[in-house]
Amino acid sequence: MKSNISVKIQANKQDKTEYLIKDKDDIIIGRFTTIEINNNSKAYDINLRFYRESNYELLSETLNLILKAAFRDFNIFKVNIKTLETIDVNPFLDSGFTLEGILNQNEYLKGEYLDELSFGITRTEYNQMSRYSLVELNGRNIILRNLTSSDAEDVLEYYKKNKTYLEPFEPVKDNNFYTLETQKKFLNKSYREFLNGTTVELGIFKKERLIGKIKLSRIIHGSFKNGTLGYSIDEGEQGKGYMTESVNLMLKYAFDECELHRIEASALVDNKKSRTVLEKSGFKLVGINERYLLINGKWEDHATYYIIREEFKDR
Repeated sequence: MKSNISVKIQANKQDKTEYLIKDKDDIIIGRFTTIEINNNSKAYDINLRFYRESNYELLSETLNLILKAAFRDFNIFKVNIKTLETIDVNPFLDSGFTLEGILNQNEYLKGEYLDELSFGITRTEYNQMSRYSLVELNGRNIILRNLTSSDAEDVLEYYKKNKTYLEPFEPVKDNNFYTLETQKKFLNKSYREFLNGTTVELGIFKKERLIGKIKLSRIIHGSFKNGTLGYSIDEGEQGKGYMTESVNLMLKYAFDECELHRIEASALVDNKKSRTVLEKSGFKLVGINERYLLINGKWEDHATYYIIREEFKDR
């Protein structure tokens, strides 16, 4: 089992019930054992030990790989995972698990008794979450894919390089924004929102080089089925059609995979290039929102556009 980030899972040749979890450098970062596969209840019980307990991204991707492999077997309806209390519970909850129980002082480790946590997820719950599995959208000239903390250096370089260029179009950013630590925090937050199904933030890559970002945020399902689109691109890559291509890839994903009905986007009134991208992509003008966003320290008017699923499909 391999992931799109930096985790792989391999069977332990010395123990057929155990699997090793390794990072991109082939270092063991955890392991899990199969406790039982119950054919009557169709449950798969796992005992997980993860050594990078506070690494949200690695644990999230590990859980994603385990679930993807487990539910590939249609005889499995539920996955149960037992693990130590010291682990970060957020990746479990964000992946759709429910904390179903706590076994008090059930494990003895390094001289102390620790509680064990029991998490569970059904196939139905997994399918509801799986629409937000890691994204990679391939266009003719560019690729869109998830940005994670492993991309922090590239994202930081992108913002530093384009600081002066982007300032007239974006909210004011303080000096802390232009640090690796801050970018990692933002990327981890975005990844959590992605797993929760509220945001899809993708990097725009040209021959493996980050040249821009595109983000579908404020995703709401139910009777609304709406999302808000935003984007930016490297100053040296504008005017080459990459953003129009990116917007169309994101729209197809939003309508087909996220099953949204309506996408909204706004651009500064005098940002002709951005407005042209939206209009070429089939967006229609709603109107002008006066003093809509605080941009570079000033409340600016924005032109707001929308596109609905049926109109995108008919283009």
